[in-house]
Amino acid sequence: MHTLLIATLLLPLAQQPDTVPAGDASAGAGVYARKLCRMCHGEQGEGGYGPDIAGGRGLTFAQFQRAIWKPRIGTGLVYNGNMPFYSKRQISEKHMADLFAFVRSLEPVSEPGSWHWMPAPASASIGQRYYMQGYGCGQCHEPENKFGRMWLGEYAKEVDYEYFAKQIYEHEEKRPGGGMPLWTRETLPEDHMREIYKWMVLEIGMRASIGGVLTVAEQKGDQTDFNLALSNRGVENVGLDAEGLTVFVKVPPQAKVVNGSGPGYEGVMPLAELGLLPGLPLAPHAHDTTGHVERPEQDLSGDVLVWKVPKLVAAEKVALSFSLSGATPSDELFEAFDGSTVHWESPGRRVKGSPPIMVYRDLRVPDKGDHERIFVVRPQQ
Repeated sequence: MHTLLIATLLLPLAQQPDTVPAGDASAGAGVYARKLCRMCHGEQGEGGYGPDIAGGRGLTFAQFQRAIWKPRIGTGLVYNGNMPFYSKRQISEKHMADLFAFVRSLEPVSEPGSWHWMPAPASASIGQRYYMQGYGCGQCHEPENKFGRMWLGEYAKEVDYEYFAKQIYEHEEKRPGGGMPLWTRETLPEDHMREIYKWMVLEIGMRASIGGVLTVAEQKGDQTDFNLALSNRGVENVGLDAEGLTVFVKVPPQAKVVNGSGPGYEGVMPLAELGLLPGLPLAPHAHDTTGHVERPEQDLSGDVLVWKVPKLVAAEKVALSFSLSGATPSDELFEAFDGSTVHWESPGRRVKGSPPIMVYRDLRVPDKGDHERIFVVRPQQ
């Protein structure tokens, strides 16, 4: 009896029986989505920047746990197993069992899938190459980290390398339930982090955090009144100010403008004459390793209501409004507002340098200045 027990304990780990806890594959699909696993491993585990994991790749549950909970070292400019890790606060034991059940329920693939975002080409800044293919940051945060640079812009005067590094190495303290995995100074070394910081913050530049929210104020008969809240979400006296703002709201083809009001209201004009493009909902993806993308053709037909605001400082808010006739709230009406935009002249990103700063670009951001789409709130039915 004792001899059998000792022999069992001495078996290599690979020969030990795998204890697999009961997991709920449907709940695991939710974990997979919330933790953004799909951005590297594909919607159905078919692979991309990360390896295909559909079917479980033959991993035992113990091996699967270690791959997610234990940090590993391996750096470079191509994917080589340098996956960041999650803590048990981010993925609990129950979630781990559910996630394992989901992954094993997926149909294995014969060929791995494509990267969600292609790698930055060799002509790109070393910082962007570390960001895109060295550590896969761009698979979730996209080629220019458009939103990350906006969040940094909210605290612009406080942002130095130490502030930036803390957002990566210590972000679990700020967002313990977030989807972003964890890096250490061993898995993402300081010298590589400094190159990413140099490219993202010093070369491209942070973004002002500007937003516009369109809501229905009142609806009477054939006329609907709308409110447009324009705001700079930066911290007062700390965040970036925006200058030279142009706000334009697309007029639905079935509607007629009754009036408009608020600081800087300039009336109605054809969008084609405004000289600005509507905001895009998503950035076009590159289809090859050159990183080259083309801005899609955009519909410039129709009229827009226009406001010109000279400056919007951090934490400042401005109330705008307008009324339309023939504009009873409906899905068709709200879809017609799509592409309405807040544009500002500065600060704008910097795209020139040696080596080129912006070879692989996010074409949602305009060539000059910057802009954000206006968010349209649909009334609850």
